Amino acid sequence: MSQYTYKSSIDFITDLCFEYIETYSFQRGEEFEKNNQLNLSEYETLQRRKLRKNDLTSPQELKLNELKKLVGFTQYILNEEGEFHFSSKKINSFKSTDKEAINLKNILKTEINEIPDWMCAPKYRDAVVFYDKNNKIITSLNICLSCQYMETEMFNHINGDKLTYDLLKQFFIEIGHDVE
Repeated sequence: MSQYTYKSSIDFITDLCFEYIETYSFQRGEEFEKNNQLNLSEYETLQRRKLRKNDLTSPQELKLNELKKLVGFTQYILNEEGEFHFSSKKINSFKSTDKEAINLKNILKTEINEIPDWMCAPKYRDAVVFYDKNNKIITSLNICLSCQYMETEMFNHINGDKLTYDLLKQFFIEIGHDVE
C-alpha cells in the first residue's frame, strides 16, 4: 500500500538541485477532450460487459486495463515507466540560472499561510520537469491550477499557499502556456 507524503513547496524547491527545467502543458484542447470522451465511453462499455457477462476476450481485457489507466486514475506528466503523457506538449526550457527558473523558485518559496483545500480531484494540465546536468529527470511537478494542488507523483503531495497558485498561473501564462 502506498504511503501519502506531504512536503511544503518551500522545502521541495530548496532541497532540489537541478540544471534545467522543461515546462509542459497536457490534458488540454479539443482533440484531447474528444479522445478522452471516446476512451471513457469505450471503458464504460467494456466495464459494463465485464461486470454483467464476464466474457471479455483477451484483447478486450487488455484494452480495458489500458483504458482504466487513462480514464480511471489521475493523470500525471510522467507515468510509472517514466514516459511522458501522450497529450504532453513541451512549452519551454530554462537553465536553472535563467530569470524564468529563478522566478519559479521564488514562487515556490512563497510563505505558506493558507493551504487551499478544495474537495475536487485534481486534473493536472501544467507540469515542470526538473533535470540534472546529465539530462536525467530528477522529478516532475504536476500542477492543477483550478484545484490548487500539486504532486510530484501519485501520493507525493506538495503543499503551497493560495498565493503560490496565483503566481504559478501568471508564470505559466507569461511563458506561453494556454491556461484557462
